[in-house]
Amino acid sequence: MTDPILVVDDDDALRESLVEALEVLPVVITTAASGAAAVALLGERRFAVVVTDLVMKGVDGFAVLAAARQNYANCRVVMLTGHGSRDVAVQAMEKGATYYVEKPVDLADLRAKVKKSLEDHQKDVAYDELKGQVERAFGIEGIVGQDPKMQRMLGLVRQIAGTAASVLILGPSGTGKELVARAVHNLSPRARKPFVAINCGGMSEGTIESELFGHVKGAYTGAVADREGKFEYANGGTLLLDEVGEMPLPTQIKLLRVLEERTVTRLGDNRTRPVDVRVLAATNADLVQKVKDGTFRQDLYFRLKVVTIDLPALRERRSDIKLLVEHFLKHFTKTHGKDVDAIDRDALVALVQYDWPGNVRELRNAVESMVVRAKGNILTRADLPPEIWAPLPVDQDGWQFLAGRTWQDVERNHIRVSLELCGGNRLKAAKAMGLSERTLYRKIKEYGL
Repeated sequence: MTDPILVVDDDDALRESLVEALEVLPVVITTAASGAAAVALLGERRFAVVVTDLVMKGVDGFAVLAAARQNYANCRVVMLTGHGSRDVAVQAMEKGATYYVEKPVDLADLRAKVKKSLEDHQKDVAYDELKGQVERAFGIEGIVGQDPKMQRMLGLVRQIAGTAASVLILGPSGTGKELVARAVHNLSPRARKPFVAINCGGMSEGTIESELFGHVKGAYTGAVADREGKFEYANGGTLLLDEVGEMPLPTQIKLLRVLEERTVTRLGDNRTRPVDVRVLAATNADLVQKVKDGTFRQDLYFRLKVVTIDLPALRERRSDIKLLVEHFLKHFTKTHGKDVDAIDRDALVALVQYDWPGNVRELRNAVESMVVRAKGNILTRADLPPEIWAPLPVDQDGWQFLAGRTWQDVERNHIRVSLELCGGNRLKAAKAMGLSERTLYRKIKEYGL
């Protein structure tokens, strides 16, 4: 449980005036008459906001700030500093204070800063709860998705993570294949050992073999010292072969031997070295077709695909877009220090309707761009990248129109987007569109949604 506000000052008169100024906020206010008393309280309880004087006898405001932040990461601290002590105020901000207020205290300014701190704290709590719901549902931190396709995929990750089986992760670029590979590693008994990823695309045969298997001094021009490869470095852990479909055929043969014999031989060396590495592979290529074309070995394909995980394109799980946007919005407002609270409905509809050829990676970049360029505290369609939002043409009377589309097309798309924004809840979608649930259900069947 978190208490709202702690006011700390060893000047009784000032402390009472601070409390009086903050009593208009409908929250409980706790006081401490010294820095030492505040630190003791912070060791027992958590507070959303701490208002503390900087200069106090014995334990000063910096110690109170440290105790508040150590005890509760979401705690906001407002530091009261002497007039003209700007350097000290900057130091307080660097140590984690949210605001500083110079003395003599402008009580209206203090109230505004404390109110904003309380609001920001509530947003953090709501975000943490949302993140907790995702992690409780899937048990995998960092992967956001409530679509049934994602639930099945994440269920499979949890099921196979504790085994030693090789895993082939398939999916278009930008869908998060490396993130899934890390989840498999982090949920496995190998979690405390290295996770190593190597991109097999764009490297020559000699380069990729040196990277994977290592080399000894003099193995080739430029090999001036012995060097262990990724297999040795990942010993005991997990190795991800990203874009494995681009691996040269001669290297595929050597990789197959390593997987079967569990030993590696460095380039230019005769000695074999035992390795214990779980191999995961990822690709956006059609390996079955590559096997038919003779550019990928069939025996290696079957060796890698003991378990196959298919990642859906973002357009195939549009109901997750709202959740992903909220996740990225929260992340980038903190990263870039922007005061952006939300995204409006028109902008969100545009994001849901867009086909996302670059998948989750493209959505992540789009949200970051919107946050960085935002002029207000709510993202609107004006903040959308131009390729995502193309304004509809307007006739001379100012009416928008959809040239070449039937009203059935427009209605079908409207219903689809409304359902996705409401997480598939027909009752909520019907209310949002002003329809009865029965009418909406009939139209869903009619349009095959």
